[in-house]
Amino acid sequence: MRYMITIFTDDDARSQWDADPSVFDDAHRRVFEDLRASGELVDGNELDPDDAVVIGTHRGESVSTRGPFTEGVEIIGGYYIVDVVNRERAVEIAESLGETRFSPVEVRRLMH
Repeated sequence: MRYMITIFTDDDARSQWDADPSVFDDAHRRVFEDLRASGELVDGNELDPDDAVVIGTHRGESVSTRGPFTEGVEIIGGYYIVDVVNRERAVEIAESLGETRFSPVEVRRLMH
């Protein structure tokens, strides 16, 4: 089963990351290595907040807004797509990410 692990972030979480990026970088490097070795990694990457565009419709016209920012303070900072035996394994992977100490990490099964 394939799952998407979505890593949310906000200014507080990013400041924690900036304080000691090696802790997070090392954790992600280990996760990538382990998932590649086990054959569970489908894809994963950090997302660039400075190059995002939000597309929507306002009064019947297409509108685009620069940046990932909507009404909330959290943005999606990165993701993994994994192919694992069950939901519990996807949760185990998500729990190994350092971001869980500062911001939410969501696990969802891909439908198709």
